[in-house]
Amino acid sequence: MDEYREPPDEPDEWVPSEDHERSHQPPPTPPPTPPADSPKSREGDIGDDAVVGALRARLDGVVDDSQLIAAAEASRLRGTYAMLQDALEHPGVFIPNAAGLTRADLTGESQGWVRSSLAQEVGAALGITKSQAAGLINDAEALCETLPETLDALDAGEVTRQHADAMIRQSIGLNADEVAAFEAKALPNAIRQSPTQFCRAVVKIREALFPESISQRRTDAVTKRRVECYGTQDGMGVLSVSAPIEVVQSLRNAARLTARALKAAGDDRTVAQIETDAIIDALMIGFTTEPGDKPGVGASGVGADRLGSIRPTVYVTVPVMTLLGHSDEPAHLDGYGPIAPDMARELAAQAPSFTRLLTHPETGAVLSIGRHSYAVPADLKRAVQLRDETCIGIGCDRSATTCDLDHRKEWQRGGETSLSNLQAACEQHHMIRHHTQWDVTVTDDNHIEWVSPLGKTYRVPRTSNVQFAQANAANNDERMELPDAPPF
Repeated sequence: MDEYREPPDEPDEWVPSEDHERSHQPPPTPPPTPPADSPKSREGDIGDDAVVGALRARLDGVVDDSQLIAAAEASRLRGTYAMLQDALEHPGVFIPNAAGLTRADLTGESQGWVRSSLAQEVGAALGITKSQAAGLINDAEALCETLPETLDALDAGEVTRQHADAMIRQSIGLNADEVAAFEAKALPNAIRQSPTQFCRAVVKIREALFPESISQRRTDAVTKRRVECYGTQDGMGVLSVSAPIEVVQSLRNAARLTARALKAAGDDRTVAQIETDAIIDALMIGFTTEPGDKPGVGASGVGADRLGSIRPTVYVTVPVMTLLGHSDEPAHLDGYGPIAPDMARELAAQAPSFTRLLTHPETGAVLSIGRHSYAVPADLKRAVQLRDETCIGIGCDRSATTCDLDHRKEWQRGGETSLSNLQAACEQHHMIRHHTQWDVTVTDDNHIEWVSPLGKTYRVPRTSNVQFAQANAANNDERMELPDAPPF
């Protein structure tokens, strides 16, 4: 449920159900606004009334569309729940060796694989990740089974999906009777409050009804602490830490106090910049600094320009001419995408050793791959990671360096441990391939094809331009070598 962050579909794609018809007509086209010095403009009567009427008609249309959105979301949730029930009643469609079995015959593990396979099916069809689809399925189950009045209110357009999400979050851990009491108390607030107001109010309602549950829920929540990282535009990224609020707030307070002190001392950075630089320093080298150092400022005197004492352990594919300083073609950071040439050279300068991945300046084909690196993985593993770049699963962008290496033809069935028979797959997609009816093949043009239990085919294109060419006399004249020491 917490993983589900899918934006709503485009309104033009929604078709209202039979009992949800549009109640508005296209508004009249407003008349042109008269010049400022015209008598009608100065009087402010007929012209203004027409414009107000047209705007009100448009507003009514937006309200009607919003109710249709809510009704469509309720319909999608009910449809998803019905799919889950069908899948559990007919598990042989989704997992092997289950033909003729019903829900009553399933073990907990088998039921989990049915759900996992269905989540991949739904996610692939909707163009969302498997985790997002699993969240959609969990939300549908919660609303249909334990919060039916909330789902009815969503269907009627009285609340939004954000209201329903807040109800689901706060109902976790309650038994059936407690959920019913909670829904009866909280739902009227949802109907008259904005989602932001309701998200705060519903927490208080939950705690007033069941104050004894907060300690256990806190204990459970702490076990789910995690760090997430994702890239944004222009070579930037976001690091998100989910941890106990008192810890997170303490970190923010420490950074803010540092920023205010430095700003009062004449630092020309903004408070936000100093806070960010201080946290970067704390993670990289700790809060302690050498005498004369300016916290949060690197050697060049510019904030956030240092990498600290942490050595780079990332794959950066750099065109050889860029590395030699003869081109400004962007490099490629594993798990992110294009980065500036100067940053690639800085990372290369600080790297203890190299995985020498040379690309032809015109074709981009790999000419050679070195055998030396700092923490040395097997050469074959490194080659697969460089070729695949990310997990081969549908909609998955997990870096290949954190994935399992999956034998396309299973080892116990005669599969070889070779470049052509290995692929990078995250744990979830690795297990789905082996425990469900999903089938994975490689096409003649070197793309990945997944065939679902329902017979749908999804193609996963390669994201990397890395190729491996046999070195021989025919291409010796194209081979390029880096100098022993990097030229920077």
